[in-house]
Amino acid sequence: MKAKYYSLIVATILLGTACNPLEDTSLREEFENPGTPISQEELDAALSVTQLPNSESSIIGDQYVVLKNSRPDVGGVWHCATATGDKIIKSDQDTIIYGSNGTFEIYYQGLSANQIVTSKSFNVTVTNVFDEYDRLLTGANSKMEKDAKKTWKFRDTSLPVAYNGMLGIWYADRSAGKPDKRTPGEGSWDSNHNAEVADQTMTFEFDGNKLTTYDKTGAVVQTGKWAYTHNEPNLILGELITDIPIIGCNTIALWQTFNGTKTPYWIIEISEDEMLLCLPGTYTDAVYADPGTNYWDFDASYYFLEAVK
Repeated sequence: MKAKYYSLIVATILLGTACNPLEDTSLREEFENPGTPISQEELDAALSVTQLPNSESSIIGDQYVVLKNSRPDVGGVWHCATATGDKIIKSDQDTIIYGSNGTFEIYYQGLSANQIVTSKSFNVTVTNVFDEYDRLLTGANSKMEKDAKKTWKFRDTSLPVAYNGMLGIWYADRSAGKPDKRTPGEGSWDSNHNAEVADQTMTFEFDGNKLTTYDKTGAVVQTGKWAYTHNEPNLILGELITDIPIIGCNTIALWQTFNGTKTPYWIIEISEDEMLLCLPGTYTDAVYADPGTNYWDFDASYYFLEAVK
């Protein structure tokens, strides 16, 4: 019996030891005392932001910007401002291609010794971008026409030129492969004619992507910036992104809320002479999901515009 009790005591001691191992504190100490983080000056010296050479006769130019971090031990992300919002790049080396002209801020945030270190700001000025939408919006025929600008007003028609209506009636037939664009004013809840929008105009300038809106007297209402994408959600032609509302937004009863660059206008039609823009109540594709969808839940505001001759 004594031998059995002795064995039981030894097993209990061994079991207790196995369940309560001695803690290895080296990793904790290393984490709690990681050393001195890199300084901002050291981080700045490790970074480079380089634009490709620009030439007026070249398609590829200063819209290509090469980012490089020569200290890969300091991991982090690049913050790159663009005309369509900030872009985050998690890479030691990458190339960003700007889609709009302008001056943009770039900086790097790295993690060193468990602390975030932020670099200085690098400012890049892009002048080389030229796209078909630049030509249609501003009248510029090449990137060398820096002074090009184009003014737009509401279309000269007896039909409503700005109104709020159902998104569904305009995009009811997805199977056709294109939006079902119907007569201006059909299915509207609130509409405005030329007399009510009172000769408002807006001017798109190529140099610096400047947008200016004017009231009926020709006085400036607001100045801001414009950009675009060729994204085609909901079978549209692209997106017009502005940081100020376009003309007509102060005259029509809007159910949508303009929230700067976060709420782009859909480009439904665009040509040398005419443009149809839409500010949707929702940017989802739900209106197409089911033939039984309640289109009344998907309202949008429409703006029928033409170039000033």
